[in-house]
Amino acid sequence: MQKFLYALVVILLFIVGLIGLFYGLFILWKPLAYTIGGLLLIGLSCVLNQAYDNTSISQKGGDS
Repeated sequence: MQKFLYALVVILLFIVGLIGLFYGLFILWKPLAYTIGGLLLIGLSCVLNQAYDNTSISQKGGDS
C-alpha cells in the first residue's frame, strides 16, 4: 500500500508540474513563475522516482 501511495504522489507531482509548465508557456504576462515552478515539480517527481527505485532493488545475486 505504501508503494502505491508513493507512486501516486510521484505521478500527481509530475502531472501538476506539466500543467504548470504548459500553463506558464500559455500565458504571456506571468510565464516565468509557472514555467520554473512546473520544471521544479517535474524534477522533484523524477528525483523521488529515482531515489525510490534505487532503494527498492533487491541486492540478491548478480554482479554488485
